[in-house]
Amino acid sequence: MSTPCVLAVQQDSLLDRALTGILKKSQSDLRVITFKANDVSGLIAETLGQKPDMVLLGESMALAAEDALFRLLMSFPSLRVIVVSDDTNWLHIFQKKDKLMTRQSDLLDVLCVD
Repeated sequence: MSTPCVLAVQQDSLLDRALTGILKKSQSDLRVITFKANDVSGLIAETLGQKPDMVLLGESMALAAEDALFRLLMSFPSLRVIVVSDDTNWLHIFQKKDKLMTRQSDLLDVLCVD
């Protein structure tokens, strides 16, 4: 099994530096790549080049807006995007998942998954 890779997008905020510091100092088996993105096109290009398993964003970033998240997830359907709230303890996790519904229980299975 390969080491999971996290692309931590930074915009010079205290939250960005704290999150990156936590990830790099943790005992977990994560490869952390920091990147400064100015727009979603730059983030898509970096994601294409680095091929991370996850992208970590701060909630106040323009890249965490709905349209930017939509473009990123449509470009990389298996990518997990984690948006960290700037002022609460919430982590918002986005992942594009498509599932063919072949029986009624498929809907319930999707809704009940954590």
